[in-house]
Amino acid sequence: MLPNLIVIGAAKSGTTSLHEYLDLHPEISMSREKELNFFVEELNWSRGREWYERQFESAPVRGESSPAYTAYPLRSGVPERMAATLADVRLVYLVRDPIERIVSHYVHRALNWSDVATIAEALADPAVREWLVKPSCYWLQLEQYLEHFPREQVLVLDSDELRANRTETLVEVFRFVGVDDSFGTTQFAIAHNAETGRTKPTRIGRVSTALERTLGQARAQALRERAPRALKARLRRAIDPPVLDDTVRAELAEELRPEVERLRAETGLPFSGWSL
Repeated sequence: MLPNLIVIGAAKSGTTSLHEYLDLHPEISMSREKELNFFVEELNWSRGREWYERQFESAPVRGESSPAYTAYPLRSGVPERMAATLADVRLVYLVRDPIERIVSHYVHRALNWSDVATIAEALADPAVREWLVKPSCYWLQLEQYLEHFPREQVLVLDSDELRANRTETLVEVFRFVGVDDSFGTTQFAIAHNAETGRTKPTRIGRVSTALERTLGQARAQALRERAPRALKARLRRAIDPPVLDDTVRAELAEELRPEVERLRAETGLPFSGWSL
């Protein structure tokens, strides 16, 4: 059974939370493993269609969330493969302030790879810079999909709205995918991955994170919530957030401003909380 809903990104924009909120809806079944990355040739495309179909359970709406789907040109050919396999799929593209996203993406890499340099040094390296910056080129990413899918099959969301106006935003998504938009639950109040960028997992915490790959985000989160407070305190330790130099920030703003302007023009969304 193939999906008819895919959250295509962007990385570090709240896709984990959205994935879990969608999975709470009785008419929606999201894949247990969040990032299937099936349409990325270098990752899971070789596993084949039968493998992909096995990741989904029967439901009116079946979905997955893979931010790697909006990392062109680092991950190329994704929309083409997707359109050839899932012509009628609904696509949700969750975006945030592009510079904040870059900083968050850098932090994610720094927490998981010990040899990552400072953010200024990382952005000065052309190869690393491309990995950090291209996913924030939202119009570039969206443009790839609009060459293969009609505009009405793509919903662009501001992550600020998902955070500040969660109920209204989820109603919009539910209507977009064609399920009961009156559904609600107290679990919508949970912010998943809320500590990312402010804390680093300890050795015990890395074991906890590994559970997510086996149990899924929701089940692993439920286990953590039932853990004693003393154990929870040992899962993560606080870190200092990186400071983006004013000169580097200005360079990024100059590079990304045309992307934001095109995105505003295409979607009609104000993105009023953004720095650009």
